[in-house]
Amino acid sequence: MIDQTTNLAYTKNMKKTVAKVLVENKAGLYLLLQRGDTHPNFPGHPDLPDGEVESGETIKEAAARELLEEIGISIVPDKLKEVFTKERAKVKHVLFLLSIDSSNTEVKLSWEHKSYKWLTRDEIVSIKAPNDADPYYLDFLE
Repeated sequence: MIDQTTNLAYTKNMKKTVAKVLVENKAGLYLLLQRGDTHPNFPGHPDLPDGEVESGETIKEAAARELLEEIGISIVPDKLKEVFTKERAKVKHVLFLLSIDSSNTEVKLSWEHKSYKWLTRDEIVSIKAPNDADPYYLDFLE
């Protein structure tokens, strides 16, 4: 039997996993979001649809859930292709690629984001990330 102290220590040492999705449309453009000014983490920064994996769900299920919650796109998790993983001290980021069949997909932003753009790979790479940002998506694109 695990006592509460051991269980608490185990929980503190676990890495959280964040699922991120790079969405590519039929025209070869990628979706880049901009966080809202009131977002609790990194307000105003460039962003991709993402979120923590919740208890009882797979990383792909988390990514699909975040797509629906943040941009209003509903998909089957199997449509996601894992393309990149980056681990830091307490967080594991898993980036998926979603290729969609349309070049005019309607994006319905949640409260977390204030705008979005469809950009080329070169346009995304040329964006200067804020000093305190982790440009995780650039690692994959470069």
